[in-house]
Amino acid sequence: MLDEQMLNQLSSALLRHSFMLYPNSVRKLSEGIYVFVVRGNDGKKVGILSKERVSGFKTPFFDEDINIEGTDFCFNLFPLVFENYLILRDNFGIGPTPCKNAASFGTGDRLGLATSAHLDAFKGFDFFPVLAQQSPRELEKTHRDFKDVLLKAVLGVLEAGYNGGFGADADHIKDEKYLFQATEAGYTMYTLDVSEMLVKGEGLAVNADRLSQLSLDIIKDFGGKKIIFQGGEYTIKSEELLRSAVIYEKAMCFVERVYGLIKERVKDFDLEVSIDEGDRDTTIEDHIFVAEYLHRKGIDFWSLAPKFPGEFEKAVDYRGDMDKFVVELNKHCTVARMLGGYRLSLHSGSDKFSIYRIFNEATRHNFHIKTSGTSWLQALNVIYDKDRQLFRELYSIALDNLEESKKAYKISIYKQDFEKGLDLDNPQVLQNPKVRQLLHISYGVLLDEKREEIYDILIKHEDEHYRYVADNIKKHLELLE
Repeated sequence: MLDEQMLNQLSSALLRHSFMLYPNSVRKLSEGIYVFVVRGNDGKKVGILSKERVSGFKTPFFDEDINIEGTDFCFNLFPLVFENYLILRDNFGIGPTPCKNAASFGTGDRLGLATSAHLDAFKGFDFFPVLAQQSPRELEKTHRDFKDVLLKAVLGVLEAGYNGGFGADADHIKDEKYLFQATEAGYTMYTLDVSEMLVKGEGLAVNADRLSQLSLDIIKDFGGKKIIFQGGEYTIKSEELLRSAVIYEKAMCFVERVYGLIKERVKDFDLEVSIDEGDRDTTIEDHIFVAEYLHRKGIDFWSLAPKFPGEFEKAVDYRGDMDKFVVELNKHCTVARMLGGYRLSLHSGSDKFSIYRIFNEATRHNFHIKTSGTSWLQALNVIYDKDRQLFRELYSIALDNLEESKKAYKISIYKQDFEKGLDLDNPQVLQNPKVRQLLHISYGVLLDEKREEIYDILIKHEDEHYRYVADNIKKHLELLE
């Protein structure tokens, strides 16, 4: 860190050029070289402060480096484009890494503005933060790509002065197009969503005729075994293992192929397998078949996301039979410990406060949880406070486009739920579950129609935005200690 006098000189020099320094961002890269983050009229930039010219960074803001009077230091400012990020990553180690912690927590940032606030929330907690986390669905709706998501996360890491590890999750990957975009960007976590590869259908013909020998061996080896879990005993059913094999074998072949593609392109990474999409609750037999198939194929997966009983809809707490959830969760935790080598993951973890302590205890603090839309809702809270008219417009747009927005999400709200009207001047409207769900899933159309206005408000009121986001994520983390 620079001494106080030098920090003040740097800040004063930047102010003369209409840039505000984030003091916590100043960090030493190597002897005589520092990096920092500033905000100006056209957004945020990365600064390099050094005693000797540092070459390689693209698109300097100043034609010549600016000398700080009375010192040996000079500086210049640069956009955090991918080429400049690679210099920071390859030469100074600033970039995502795989997870080394027992517990990890993902904080998707649909706007690319909240990473510094997310990191503020993590202070004092022992969680590995996965800061760059987006799915192809979110990328399409926000008109971003994996590189942009990573760059905005890294910019937040620099702004906050954060020196710990963090992850980058290419979430819900279903095809090679987005997979290769993520590997090219250097993501360190890959969540493979196999929901579209599952064999489905009522009255599914369950027979072993087309199953591989590996699948047959798993059925033979586990059928009839008993597992003792907290709360009871369960006998693994051979006929259900057979059903699981018929449903999942094709999907496991996809995982095997994609795992090989990632290994060819990325040196070290975390692999998560998501089987939580769709209507089928993950049975114990499903879990055993999937995990054991991958183990026997030598696929080193880091996390498995089952579909637990109950509803995990966006923006609201868990809905369902809590006793049944606890029983099934304990069964899955027992299986994960029995088979070993991976953690359980909870998707749609935003605002699922009623089950957090239960999940933490059952998994013995060995889990991954994903949130995303909860931070987007905090941005809308800021807009509600600072520009009520804009909020009214956003609400109206969201309601007009509800049916289109619902196509991408399983959610149980309908336009008639809102026909009686709501008092938008009552702050409690933001706690209305149906309003929260409406706004949560409408980010795509709202950004399409009001992107500039949304960003303008949040940038103008950055401190308030950061406070809303940090307080909300802390509320999640406090329940997981």
